[in-house]
Amino acid sequence: MSRYVFSMDSHVVEPRPLWQENLPPAMRDRALRAERRDGYLVMVADGKDLHRMQIGDGNSDNPRIGGTSPELRFQDMLKDGIDAELLFPNLGMMCYAIDDAELSLACMRVYNDWLMQQFGAHRDALVPCAVLPMREVAETLDEFRRVVALGYRAVMLPTLPPAGLRYNNKDFDPVWAYAQEQGIPLAFHVASGLTPITERGPGAAIINYMRLGFATEELVTYMVAGGALDRHPGLTMVVIEAGASWMVALGERLDEVHEAHQYYVKPKLSRKPSEILFRQVKATFQFDRACLKTIPMTGHECLLWASDYPHMEGTFPRSRQVIEQVFGDAGLAPEVQADILGGTAARLYGLAPRPLAQRLAA
Repeated sequence: MSRYVFSMDSHVVEPRPLWQENLPPAMRDRALRAERRDGYLVMVADGKDLHRMQIGDGNSDNPRIGGTSPELRFQDMLKDGIDAELLFPNLGMMCYAIDDAELSLACMRVYNDWLMQQFGAHRDALVPCAVLPMREVAETLDEFRRVVALGYRAVMLPTLPPAGLRYNNKDFDPVWAYAQEQGIPLAFHVASGLTPITERGPGAAIINYMRLGFATEELVTYMVAGGALDRHPGLTMVVIEAGASWMVALGERLDEVHEAHQYYVKPKLSRKPSEILFRQVKATFQFDRACLKTIPMTGHECLLWASDYPHMEGTFPRSRQVIEQVFGDAGLAPEVQADILGGTAARLYGLAPRPLAQRLAA
């Protein structure tokens, strides 16, 4: 069966010397980079270890070849049955973990310039997502406007904002207003911002991964309850790699509290929290079958499928099989399944839902 599949969570792999070669000369010795050390891959910037991962990618039988090259990426996409992708950083996610604001912003700009130069010619199938700072409103807006001028139609902000900042702060309304004006969805990827790795004891791998999802739910709660989405009804936010079945439970809980504590709720919302949630927040998933069962309550427009290429927890090179397993017995109408797999994403970013093989053959 022919179908159009748009992965709403895929990653590039930045060239190793990207920041060391492209930052202003005075910053290059503090550049963001990755080092192999004692069995770990350590992310470093400004003389500090930002994050580390145990080496062992689990991909030896299925190498990923499309991290940096669009042409090689298309080969992997064809192999995996993927027609379009939203492109997020890999090491570049660590820009948010750099304490020095000037260095952090400079690293983001280097990445944003490189990503558009490398993949921008293929925006009918590869949608580059720029990394925006979130410390000062003026700084965020400056970079937002700059990347829009470069041709970006996708941007991301940190799920976990810098210490002391909250997404219910009305000072950020100019950012939300500009995104609404431009019709650009705001993406929030798990593990972006403050480090979520806080547990080192038994069960740490599962506990820390689950906390990524909890942080996403908290982010969405701030944006709904704090009124940002209600004040900007044309704004869409997309939360990446946290699953989607939690959406229905969060909507129920928000409505319950909104009603039960109505005398204390500020700001007063013009719509039920669940209505705001299901209309303006979209969530990506890979294996989450439960979210398909809740469509009668949430609607299907808030659900987007993703592969998480090229990460080991992603679905490459078996995305076709995963889709069959997740959607096979869900009983969805063909047009609903088509929207979740790619139609809704294509509309979000202005793409014609055309199979990749046809694009490449044209």
